[in-house]
Amino acid sequence: MSTPREHAVVIGGSLAGLLAARVLSDHFERVTLVERDRFPDEAAYRPGVAQGRHLHVLWNRGLEIAEQLFPGLEKELLAAGVPDIGVPSDLLWMTPGGWRRRFDVTRLLAFSRELLDHSVRARLADIANVEVLDGREVTGLLQAAPGGGVTGVEAREHGTRAAAEPLAGDLVVDATGRGSRAPEWLARLGFPEPAQTHVDPLLGYASRRYAIPAGFDPGWKALYLQADAPHGTRTGALFPQEGGRWIVSLFGMAGDYPPTDDEGFLEFARSLRAPHLYEAIRDAEPLTPITSYRRTANHRRHYEKLSRPPAGFVALGDSVCAFNPLYGQGMSVAAISALTLDAGLRRGDSPARLARRIAGNAAGPWLIATGEDLRYATTRGAEAGLRTRAVNAYVARVVRLANVDRRACERMVGVLGLTAPPQSLFMPDVLWRAATRRVRPLDDPGERVERGGRDVRAPVSG
Repeated sequence: MSTPREHAVVIGGSLAGLLAARVLSDHFERVTLVERDRFPDEAAYRPGVAQGRHLHVLWNRGLEIAEQLFPGLEKELLAAGVPDIGVPSDLLWMTPGGWRRRFDVTRLLAFSRELLDHSVRARLADIANVEVLDGREVTGLLQAAPGGGVTGVEAREHGTRAAAEPLAGDLVVDATGRGSRAPEWLARLGFPEPAQTHVDPLLGYASRRYAIPAGFDPGWKALYLQADAPHGTRTGALFPQEGGRWIVSLFGMAGDYPPTDDEGFLEFARSLRAPHLYEAIRDAEPLTPITSYRRTANHRRHYEKLSRPPAGFVALGDSVCAFNPLYGQGMSVAAISALTLDAGLRRGDSPARLARRIAGNAAGPWLIATGEDLRYATTRGAEAGLRTRAVNAYVARVVRLANVDRRACERMVGVLGLTAPPQSLFMPDVLWRAATRRVRPLDDPGERVERGGRDVRAPVSG
């Protein structure tokens, strides 16, 4: 990983690929990003981001890293009209343990995926040593000699049968996501394919955008109504986005997929554990058709376990570990892995060490996602053993505590936002209160509770 540093190739123009290209621009004389799609000239959907029409969340750590790599990005997004959401102060949040008090803990920017990607692409285009080759598909990896490392890629114009042309690179980064063909390409060069793990909760979701009704001001900006697993399977989320619109995503676990017709979509929303989301959208103006997505299994490729990892090759983002998107951690983990790549190049890490560090970034979020998914007996690929059941029972107590206790709420949101490890939920200050405090569920989440302020128990309208 230390020499040479002339040319790096990134496969895939996802957020993971864009952030990787930005990092590599500090270490290589040239960086080439190869993307199968043609990038739109504006903030618009493209086929390569299959979930682009659905709700996306970039948690705290991910946003910090994006701002670190592209200074001024946050200000640019806010200037484009992206709403700034206090969490959970601006968020009506029904957890599996009931309503969460609206503490002032942290914040999220509620942007569309199209705007985020477009803004990052525009920033990347301003970097002189980065070249973007869109409309090109990679068909394989190059190797200078049998037994040697990866020395580039073969690529051709997408949608044609033209012969692939070589593109040499001292480092190749695979950021092609869930559908990565890198294991197959590596096998052609004589490398072992990484072991893979699938945990499939049979989640499907459907989304639609609505115009925010004129004068709508119930005292909250966003809604998140979670299922009470394992008995309930239905979750709904409503967040504002730029342009005066809502993105509404309905989620169904255990094969209880939300429908995509108008009547069925509204009926699914009405069946959620609280009426607020249904009441908000029943008379709102739809701006888009209803779009569904069901390729949602948790999926790991264990490059860190290869006995002979390929030199000159790194995988990151969903190419390494893709999560059930219900928990919103994929983009943040990709951002953390971009920093890991940066640090590994500075240290001169071996391919094996870098693969282990990237895999480590996904370890905590993987435990969170699969642990929650294993609450359902229908989840495929793994079973909830005694340890998982015990941890889930404890986490359920912490969730109920976090609904009424600011310190526990800060710790829980920190774990979800990747600013704290899952182990922090087991620290004595939280563990003792979770184990001993009897928590009565809230009848309603109340008004906003400013940091250091008192809780006002006024009801919130739907």
